[in-house]
Amino acid sequence: MDLIRRILHGGEPSFTPIPGEFASEGESANEGRTTHSSESQRLISRKRFFGLVLQTPFVLLYYVMNLIILLLSLVSPLCAIGGYYKKRHRRPTDPKSRLNNLMECLNGESQRTFKQNVTEEGDATYSFGSLYNLENGSLSQDILQGSYTELLTACSEQCKFAIIYLHDPLLDNSMEYVNNVLCSERFTTMIKKYQILLWFSDVTTSEGLQVANALRVRQFPFLGVLCLKAEKKIEVIGRMEGDLNSYGPNHLDNILSKGYSRLIQVRQQRQNIALQRIIREQQDSRFEESLSVDRQRERERQAQMARETAQQERERQRKQWLLWKKTQLHPEPSNGADACRVAIRLEDGGRIVRKFDASLTIDEIYAYVELYNEGLLDSAETSNGPPQAYDHSYNFLLITPVPRRELSPTTIIRDESGLYPSGNIVMETLA
Repeated sequence: MDLIRRILHGGEPSFTPIPGEFASEGESANEGRTTHSSESQRLISRKRFFGLVLQTPFVLLYYVMNLIILLLSLVSPLCAIGGYYKKRHRRPTDPKSRLNNLMECLNGESQRTFKQNVTEEGDATYSFGSLYNLENGSLSQDILQGSYTELLTACSEQCKFAIIYLHDPLLDNSMEYVNNVLCSERFTTMIKKYQILLWFSDVTTSEGLQVANALRVRQFPFLGVLCLKAEKKIEVIGRMEGDLNSYGPNHLDNILSKGYSRLIQVRQQRQNIALQRIIREQQDSRFEESLSVDRQRERERQAQMARETAQQERERQRKQWLLWKKTQLHPEPSNGADACRVAIRLEDGGRIVRKFDASLTIDEIYAYVELYNEGLLDSAETSNGPPQAYDHSYNFLLITPVPRRELSPTTIIRDESGLYPSGNIVMETLA
């Protein structure tokens, strides 16, 4: 302040005489130099004027620059928050699109801040795109491209660990987790070793904020490990949030190694339950198969019995009809009557010679041949009438050998030239 005062007053200190002050000894001597002193004061006043003119713009510029710097420091966070709210209405609502936007943003920030190095423990750092690119990244198969609910469902169904990363883009050191943890060789080795499911989200989105509130996250970025505790019950078994320096290099590995035994136990329980279910299904299948075979056999037996019963009934009706037909046969005509002499060669090589009334149909010859084959011509059995609803059919044919022609049962014997007045007939059994 003294330096500024000297500059403003021309380089010499100014004095104001105190009222009632005694005159100094040299005052009378200086009276003669009054004219010279007034000229000196005018010169000093000019110096002061030019000093003020030259120094005032620099002082004003100094204060203006300080004010601008202060305003920028206050407006910068507000611009970032304002930009977030401006972009909020343009953000996609489906989980896959949100994930694509987040991964592209992280990939761009990682490329800008990425420095490939190897730590003292030998843990190399990879680029974000080489690991988490959704199309060709080495860990892209482990990233679940769905909602948080789908992650819990997949974790429960597949019985696997799940790691959640909640990213906060408003933090100054938001890429510290990405470069030092997510892109480290130690982390990628753990993902492949334990076959962990990965889920990324941004806390500036509604779903990311809801997950952060549900998991009671206090600081960001956040890295949480989910594990299946019991059947369809998932809990957070470990977390890393805030400053990385408060966590050791083996923090995540220790959490996973402790929870892996519980996860193996749950897997074994599920395998035992699945094995028991398969055994029951196989037993039920064999039982159903055996029951089906028994039912098929029973159906076949019932069908066989029905066929045998029907066959027996048909044989009974056939025999009844033959016995009735025997009573309807006409006796062999005498020599003087209109008769036809027929020689019949049977299927077994036997031969029958008999006369038939020429006015009858050839059906008389058919009935006689069948009664002869069945041995009923000389039987004492008789029948009062033909069976009801029975249509008899012969199981053989009668054929004239020369010329070869099948004889119809409805033809009159006299009308058959190859048979009347005498002829030979051959019996052929139907297949």
